[in-house]
Amino acid sequence: MRAFILLLALSIVSLSWLNSAEARPGGGHSSSGHHSSSSHSSSSHGSFSHGSYSSHGSSSHSSRPMSNEELVIFLIIVIVFILIKMMEKRRNADSSLASMPTPVIRARRQDQVKQQLALLKQSDPNFSGILFLDFVHSLYSKFYSYSTHPEFRYLSPFLGADLQRHFDRAGPWTITEVVINGIKWQEINTEDPNGETICLVIDANYTLDLRGKRTRYAVTERWQFKRKKGLRSPEPEKMQSLCCPHCGAPAQFTDAGLCEYCARVIHQGDRQWYLARRAVLETTALAAADAVSYAEEQGTHLETIKQADLPEQMLRFQQQHGLSDWEDFWRPFVDDVVRAYFISIYSAWSHRDWQGARHLLSDRLFEANLFWQQLYAEQNWFNRLDDLNIGLAEVVKIELDPFYEAITVRIFASCYDYTEDAGGKLIGGSKRSLRRYSEYWTFVRRIGAEKSSAPYSINQCPQCGAPADNIGQTAVCGYCGAKISTGEFSWVLFLMMQDEAYEG
Repeated sequence: MRAFILLLALSIVSLSWLNSAEARPGGGHSSSGHHSSSSHSSSSHGSFSHGSYSSHGSSSHSSRPMSNEELVIFLIIVIVFILIKMMEKRRNADSSLASMPTPVIRARRQDQVKQQLALLKQSDPNFSGILFLDFVHSLYSKFYSYSTHPEFRYLSPFLGADLQRHFDRAGPWTITEVVINGIKWQEINTEDPNGETICLVIDANYTLDLRGKRTRYAVTERWQFKRKKGLRSPEPEKMQSLCCPHCGAPAQFTDAGLCEYCARVIHQGDRQWYLARRAVLETTALAAADAVSYAEEQGTHLETIKQADLPEQMLRFQQQHGLSDWEDFWRPFVDDVVRAYFISIYSAWSHRDWQGARHLLSDRLFEANLFWQQLYAEQNWFNRLDDLNIGLAEVVKIELDPFYEAITVRIFASCYDYTEDAGGKLIGGSKRSLRRYSEYWTFVRRIGAEKSSAPYSINQCPQCGAPADNIGQTAVCGYCGAKISTGEFSWVLFLMMQDEAYEG
């Protein structure tokens, strides 16, 4: 009887250790962390916490046997506790499912944003969603990393007046390790006579150092960008980094917005987008243990979300590249890019050698996962992805703009996904249960990159053909000096999203 009760109690305790994220780079490490059980806060500060367990007792005290009545009462308490836990688990599962947008809702959002983007591109044929997201990524990172430093004034042309003074009363703290996990289009308005606006939702995390106490926070923010009507977007070199919109020099501005190179005063919205409003929607304090939490996949069985006019875009892609048949492109693309990149990137992740995949990743995707690799190294953990197998890979979206072409592919795969320490001790996941999942990967390439005559394989620099063993952290080849993370010479992985989060 006591053994049965003890077993029930242990089962209950095990329920409290259920976690809610996936550990691979396309899973938990690229998510914001708001799904975790960490406490929510907008102003409190703490430090990374490491749990411990201790017991206290003495052998000088003996316990008397439980009476039958006490056993019955204890058993009733245990059963009630189990029922409560089961109800909580079901309620949480129902809530999670209810909060997930249905395919119809996601398709409606996709159509709305697509229509708004089409209107924007009508007035600005140079507009590129890829370049705009790179611009947002750069501004977001510097907004926080410069926040308590003199360099913050360099952002003056890209911030509204209120936001320029946002950190005037900054305390004794700094923000480092800024990681952007995802950026979603929310609304685009080109009908306002006073200017054009783009509203985005950004999921990110960063480390706040307050008097030596370091706390990792996950945040969700809404950023609204504005500019004057009738402008044309700058060329890629001026969009992919913060620079003077007039002369293209690195951002070195006075508080009044005077460029220290060309001596021009840059007013907000005159030549480039600027951040007009910013709202923090959610803040979550994270602990190191959040990096190795696991849960069941949520979106693997969801219907694949495909671009409404995908056949037309496939035909347009064929015509642009002089292809008589789509399969002439698609078969080698799946083998040489999708599958090859998938295996190589996840192998680098599993061996904690993220730098080994640097030449295959966009800057922001590399940086978004680098922090987690560094955290794993600090904890001496390895996220293993054994017996990785790729099943179906299907094209779901094709985007073409004046500078870039992008192809989004839904990839179905399976592996044994688990985390262990250097001694082989299991930290999370399972070495026995095969995890099946799907992800949406977006590959990007500069228009005309396919015309390069340099020899290329996944293990070579796409510009000079030298071995990809001397690629710096900024993705500059140590042999030819070319920066290869912008899609200038070959396909790069621009974005990877979980199937339950993808909206098209």
